[in-house]
Amino acid sequence: MAADPRNQPPPSEPAARRGGSDIHPRARTSGGESEILRGPEHLLITVPEAACLLRVGKRTVWRLMADPESGFPSPRRIRGRTLLVRDEVLAFVDAEASQ
Repeated sequence: MAADPRNQPPPSEPAARRGGSDIHPRARTSGGESEILRGPEHLLITVPEAACLLRVGKRTVWRLMADPESGFPSPRRIRGRTLLVRDEVLAFVDAEASQ
């Protein structure tokens, strides 16, 4: 007799769905801001992570990047991704807070 398929264990998840290959944390997770701010491996951050740091929406970050008079740091395009230098974004936050 053939084994009943209902009694077999479920197949394991592929590594891509587990999210273990990406070094960038998700911006909307609890404690996401502290994950973004620590460690040298997070020198470049994504637009959603920058939005989390600034406490604004992603569209606002895109608008700040498009406006040359805003003083927002210029983005880097690396392998099809738009990334920002974390220290430049933090300097922008400090400059805006002091005004």
